[in-house]
Amino acid sequence: MVETAKRNPSRDFTERCDRILNTGGALMRVWPLLSQAAYPSWFRPWVEIEREAATLKNWQPLVFPGLLQTPDYARALLSGRRGVSGERAEELVDGRIQRQSLLKGLRPPLLWAVIDESVLHRRIGGPEIMCEQIAAILAAMEDNRYISVQIVPGDVTVTAGLSGAFVIASAEGAADTVYVDCAAEGHVTDHPRDVAEICTRFEELRTEALPPRASIDLMTKVMTTWKQI
Repeated sequence: MVETAKRNPSRDFTERCDRILNTGGALMRVWPLLSQAAYPSWFRPWVEIEREAATLKNWQPLVFPGLLQTPDYARALLSGRRGVSGERAEELVDGRIQRQSLLKGLRPPLLWAVIDESVLHRRIGGPEIMCEQIAAILAAMEDNRYISVQIVPGDVTVTAGLSGAFVIASAEGAADTVYVDCAAEGHVTDHPRDVAEICTRFEELRTEALPPRASIDLMTKVMTTWKQI
C-alpha cells in the first residue's frame, strides 16, 4: 500500500524501514515532506508558518490544542468524524503528532494556549484518555518552559472567543499571521485588519483566564474527577 502510494507511511513504519534497511536515517529525513500529504491542502501553508514561528498564541473553546494532544485523544477525536476511514484517521493522527516535533527542537516556539474550561470536561474517548490527555498537558508545562496553558473558568462570560478557535503566529522580522478554524476548512490570513482583530480577542481572553498556577490546580482537580469515573 505504501509502495503504490495508496497509504502514507507512518512515522513508526518509516523508522522501522530505516532500521531494517540500514539507511542511516535517510528515510526519516524526508518523511516530514511525505507526511504533509496527511494534511488537507488548505492547511499545509499553516504547517510551514507554524514551523517558522517564534510565538504561537492559541485559543481553543472546544478541544485541546493539536500541538498538545496525545495520540489517543487525537485518534478518538479524528475517528469520530463521519465518512473518515480508519486508515485516513491514522494518517491524520500521524500528521498531527509529527507537527508536535517543533516543540522539541533547539529553538521551539513559545506556545501560549488559552483554553475554555469546558474542554477539560468534554469527554473525548473515555475517562482514561481524558486523564492521560490532561496529565500530558501538565507534564508539558512542567518540562518545557516554552509552553504555557491558561484556563478560562466556566463561570466567566466571554464573548470574544465564541466565534471559534484561532492561532496567532509571530516570527521575527515578519508580520503576524493567523489561522482561524471553522467547520468546513480553516482560514489563513496576514491581512492587518484581521490580525489586529484576532490579537485583540486573544488579549481579552487572556485577561479573563486563570493564571498558570491556578490553571494547573484546576486541571489537576478535573483529572482527579476523571480518574473516579
